[in-house]
Amino acid sequence: MSAADDHAQFGRLPLGIGEREYGNLSAHGTCFAYAIATWCFLVGSYSADLLPAIPGTVCLIAGNLIGVFLTTMPLSLGCQRYGIEQMDFCKSAFGHRGAQVLMIFYLMNMFGWSGLLLVMFGNGFLNIGRAFDLDGGEWLVRGGVALGIWLSYLVVSRGVERLGVVNNIVTPALGLVVAYMLWMLFSAHGIDAVISAPPLAPREDSLLNYALVLELGIANGFSWWGGIGFIARNSKTRRAATYPQLLQLGLASGVVSSIALYSALVVGSDDPTEWMIPLGGVAMGVLALTFVALANLTSVAVSLFAAGLAMRHLPPLQRVPWKAVLLLSLVPCACFAVWPTQLYDLGDAFLAYNGSIFAPISGVMFVDYFLLRRERLCLHSLFDAAPGTAYHFWRGLNPVALAAVVLGQLAYFMLYNPVTGETHWLFHYLPASIAAFGSASLLHGLGMWIWGEHRAHALAEAGSRISRPTI
Repeated sequence: MSAADDHAQFGRLPLGIGEREYGNLSAHGTCFAYAIATWCFLVGSYSADLLPAIPGTVCLIAGNLIGVFLTTMPLSLGCQRYGIEQMDFCKSAFGHRGAQVLMIFYLMNMFGWSGLLLVMFGNGFLNIGRAFDLDGGEWLVRGGVALGIWLSYLVVSRGVERLGVVNNIVTPALGLVVAYMLWMLFSAHGIDAVISAPPLAPREDSLLNYALVLELGIANGFSWWGGIGFIARNSKTRRAATYPQLLQLGLASGVVSSIALYSALVVGSDDPTEWMIPLGGVAMGVLALTFVALANLTSVAVSLFAAGLAMRHLPPLQRVPWKAVLLLSLVPCACFAVWPTQLYDLGDAFLAYNGSIFAPISGVMFVDYFLLRRERLCLHSLFDAAPGTAYHFWRGLNPVALAAVVLGQLAYFMLYNPVTGETHWLFHYLPASIAAFGSASLLHGLGMWIWGEHRAHALAEAGSRISRPTI
């Protein structure tokens, strides 16, 4: 790999088609390995408190598909077309400094999910040990987190190609493990028992139970915002950048969340590392747990790769070697090795945070890319922050876009407060994430239309460069 290729893959330069790793099949494999991580089991377990199997499945799958579609379309198509990662892509709506504001939330998403998955990886070691009458307690979980950090570093430091090799091995095994988990549940308890199992702690308002589970699914779909641009940037075709994300991050993730729903209803545990061994026996249980653990690591690897690319936006890190940037990105994950249980217990609050922040951001990007810019960007201005360029806006910030995100978040919390559990009556009919997405889209579109006269000179100056890419 040449120095230029290295800087493109591990830096922010646009990738040409020949520099990209993912065709249609490999994109499906990467998205599947990314999607089938055990945070899906967290979502399913929360749903088991509110709904039985069939309505819970419908709400989870429908919610995931809705959330993934709304957050995927602008990122997948834009990042794939121009070969850029999503922090650069977001400059077209938020400005250069505005994208740096988004990067704070973006990195919180990446590090938070990575840490939760690393704790699940450590829990797998704990439950495998218990199968052999060895209980190391929380120290074994901490050791598993530390091992997961090291293994993720080994994969990510060697680039997208090495990540693709790992996914080609893990993906087919994961498909078999998912089918095996479902078979174990149905064979041990029966389909009728799964279908008829009542929810564990439903609210008195039955319609509210449906609304809450649908919101969980949609928020889970929006939470994939962090990894979408990385995969699309490395995809060779538009098809490879969209269909795998919709089918794997949307549909497959919803299916696995539903399996967690079933297990929580009939087994009493959403964590597969706890019930696989009792139901499948030591040998099959340990084998299945091994691939579930690998699924967590592949998801962590994708997240850390995307986080490292985002950190390249910080001026001190733009020319730092990739391995040094990656080591810095692992520092926040080390907190999960120190306080695994305490941070893991915040998983439901973290999921709600993702829905509240990435739904309005997705709304802004959706209307900006498809309606305002008609899928055309000025590639030069994405990398030039000088005053007068197309995306300088006001001192490098687009106040309209940032205000739309803030107001979208307010709309979210007006309908649903995930901290207190309080809901507005309108939440029965309008999911909070959809309200945040829609209000941010509307406010950004109207605001930019009103502000358009003030920006006409900047767009005219850059007009010759706002065109389809030639890469």
